[in-house]
Amino acid sequence: MSSRLHPENTETALLMEPDKAKPSSRRQSESTNADFMLIKIIARISLSLIRRFWAFSGAALLALFLFYWLYGGLFAFALVCFGLSGVLYKAGDKLLYHPEQPPHSRVFVPTPAIFNLPFDNLFITARDGTQLHLFLIKQPGEASKKVPTILYFHGNAGNIGHRLLNVKGLYSSIGCNIALLEYRGYGRSEGSPSEEGIYMDAQAALDFLLTREDLATDKIIVFGRSLGGAVAVDLATRSANKDGIAAVMLENTFTSIPEVAKILFPFRIIKC
Repeated sequence: MSSRLHPENTETALLMEPDKAKPSSRRQSESTNADFMLIKIIARISLSLIRRFWAFSGAALLALFLFYWLYGGLFAFALVCFGLSGVLYKAGDKLLYHPEQPPHSRVFVPTPAIFNLPFDNLFITARDGTQLHLFLIKQPGEASKKVPTILYFHGNAGNIGHRLLNVKGLYSSIGCNIALLEYRGYGRSEGSPSEEGIYMDAQAALDFLLTREDLATDKIIVFGRSLGGAVAVDLATRSANKDGIAAVMLENTFTSIPEVAKILFPFRIIKC
């Protein structure tokens, strides 16, 4: 009996299995049909857009091609000129600032001690965190609180040690205090020189002097020689410094960079 029943059970199971598999196959076919329907809809929308705007797209491509064909050379030339102007602007700093002249100016900075001048060897911090070197030469005793203080801005080469002979004359003849600032990238100061950076250095030096209790803060005189003249004028014309600067002195400076260029480079294109 058991041998007879076994085949019958097997056939029954085989007959029942297809019925159980029908729902899963239906679900798969339905999901496949839904995916195909979505693809068809997207394809129809894309084709309709292409058919509607093919003329506009073709005209735009043709216009771009003609523009490049006719004016591509001029456009490329304009891009080259724009790039060269940026390079020249950056190279201008190399032409204007010479912290390495004379040689070893970044290594060896003479101190006021060679002229027997009393001094403080200081480092101050600019607004951007750059460390700046400064010599503060004061009159002895209580005299430093009564006499004017000259904030000295040097030229475009060397370091503050190369100005000590001039400083000795000011110290002895006028009887004043002198603060010699070394711009960023010069001497023992950090960083590299730039117009914006040097203006920032000048402001840091003035702010430092205004905090000193051993100086007469109402008698600060800004002195600029050569390049330092532009630095002094910029500092003095800032409205925030109108109460902090008593006077401005300029020596051997210039009116503007274009005026200097007309003298150094005698070309018509520059003189125009």
